[in-house]
Amino acid sequence: MKFFSSKSRPVHLGGYPLERLHRLDAPLSAFPDVPFPSLSFDRPATPHSIVNAMGPFQAMMDVLRTGKVNPVRAAIPDDPIERANHLKAFGYYNDASMMGICVLPKAARLATPRLSDGTELLARDLRERQTKTLAAGVDVIMANLRDAANAPATPLPKHSHAIVVLQAYPRDPRKDEPGSDWIMNAQAERAALRATENATVLAEYIRQLGFDARVHSATTSDLHLGLCGLAAGLTVWENDALRAPWIGERFGLAVVSTDMELASDMPLAALAEQPWSVLGGIQWRMGTHGGLRAGTQDPFAQRNFADGPHPFENLKRVDSPTTYIDAPNVPRIPKRTDMFARGQFGDMGPKVQNAMKGGHHVIKSAPSAA
Repeated sequence: MKFFSSKSRPVHLGGYPLERLHRLDAPLSAFPDVPFPSLSFDRPATPHSIVNAMGPFQAMMDVLRTGKVNPVRAAIPDDPIERANHLKAFGYYNDASMMGICVLPKAARLATPRLSDGTELLARDLRERQTKTLAAGVDVIMANLRDAANAPATPLPKHSHAIVVLQAYPRDPRKDEPGSDWIMNAQAERAALRATENATVLAEYIRQLGFDARVHSATTSDLHLGLCGLAAGLTVWENDALRAPWIGERFGLAVVSTDMELASDMPLAALAEQPWSVLGGIQWRMGTHGGLRAGTQDPFAQRNFADGPHPFENLKRVDSPTTYIDAPNVPRIPKRTDMFARGQFGDMGPKVQNAMKGGHHVIKSAPSAA
């Protein structure tokens, strides 16, 4: 239940009241010795685990971390604040828990880039496997994926800013709840995949605007994700651990580095110096900012994952649909009327086939093209 409406809350602020926290007056001049543990999506001991199925998708995102930059820059606002708010809003729209931006710290550049083993397997599959889907734009997607998988790794360009995506963990699945067998012990992998997916689309969008961008994930990165989180004002280093306000240590990160000039967020002050009413007091419990609050932070806190976040089980149901369906007269559409498939195969002529390349016939917004 919400006590305060989010109607007037700007999308770029997100669900957590980060704007109410105290921050330092300047970027960090020194960084703590933060570990950067490796993450594997290989679970041979538990073949039923969903983590094994996540691996190819994470590898696909790692392959698509770079790409071609539009040679013609788009007409976008010159104001770094407006740019930053625009990109943050897109991240929150894609269900990021927190978004932050910082000037890319030199200390965050890894001496030895981290590379995923999964990208090698993906490159081999792309060379040997035939795509069967007719989804819009799959021709360009697969072509870009093959090119990216076979392209040699290159050093990180002179990027100036970093966009940090933080994805929080939900509660841990209970062993006795329905459907929990295959999602046990998958929190870190889930958060990494969700954050990387968000960052990958965001980076492609930036490249289509005419700026360079590269994704850095828990499995493939040129940057130390934890240090970027500190610099972007999403986390603090306390008690030998990275901690995010309201979330604690249970989160994953992904970063987009870019040469686009953006307004930066200052690092957070220590949690002990933050206003208690915002961190855990009445403002957080009531959600006076119009976003998340203590009681709604995790929609699955009191619900099984199999039941979903909304109480559909409380709705009245009937044995048959209340809307009349004239079943005997519902036509079975023949495949010859599948104009999308016929157009892609050239059955309607070269003009239509060329017009359908890249899925442009269904793209209605700039992020859709990304």
